[in-house]
Amino acid sequence: MRLAQRRNPELRQMLFFVDMQSLELIPGSFSSVKEWGYSDLAFKACFKNGSEFFVGILLEHKSYRESDVLSQIYEYTFEVLVNKSATDFRWLQTKAIIIYNGQKKWNPLAEFRKKYGKLLNGRELPFECVLVNLSDISDRACYVEPNVEAAIGVLVMKHAFDADGLRNVGDMLVEMLSKLDGSARATLAEKIELYLGEYLDEEVVEELRMRMSIGQALGIKTAGDRRRAAERAGLRRGMKRGIEKGIEKGIEKGVEQERKRVEARDKKIAKFLQSINVSEKDIAAAFAIK
Repeated sequence: MRLAQRRNPELRQMLFFVDMQSLELIPGSFSSVKEWGYSDLAFKACFKNGSEFFVGILLEHKSYRESDVLSQIYEYTFEVLVNKSATDFRWLQTKAIIIYNGQKKWNPLAEFRKKYGKLLNGRELPFECVLVNLSDISDRACYVEPNVEAAIGVLVMKHAFDADGLRNVGDMLVEMLSKLDGSARATLAEKIELYLGEYLDEEVVEELRMRMSIGQALGIKTAGDRRRAAERAGLRRGMKRGIEKGIEKGIEKGVEQERKRVEARDKKIAKFLQSINVSEKDIAAAFAIK
């Protein structure tokens, strides 16, 4: 939030009266995807004036544009911040923050206002909501951010769909990782590979695996590095064989489909020629020439 507020006045205004040091995680998984194990984050917090009236902070992450995101947040507002609240107030003022790192420009709030603004007589949603696009956070701001783990998370997510951009900040990431102890550094590298592997180019993942290993950070090649290199080499060989086999099967299937299509077409042509009293001999001669 500290990084995002620099270029997001709406977020600054939303959180101006909130004591961000008072955040208290509301336990539980509130996402509807269940079996995937993901959960969106919800917190209780106090206002800066020490008011007993709590505010709820809801964080919703999107890597792609999703049309029903505001309906989703509305459901969370009720289920998370109302039903599961343990305070005397059974309703919490909700401040929802959509954190977005997709490839295309997106503003669900503007889309909502354009579509429903007249029906609501110019009124807003029944909860506060802002969009934080991670592309608006500068690489330099991440580099000087005291919370190194959060900054690395923002930096990698920001460039998740931009292989060249991620390569360009590679040296910066290595330097930032060097500020963490060995265990935290290794854990963060594994998280990047685990959670962002399917979004990143394989070449970038391979480079990050090597550069973010403990051995690489310390300037030595460890047994783990050699094992991972062997695993990657085996994976590449397996993928190459799989692609070749897939192409081979695809060609065979395509040839067979084309053969059946041609046979069906020829039957229709022959049937038509027969209907206009062309002899079998002439029909056979025509197909022989074809």
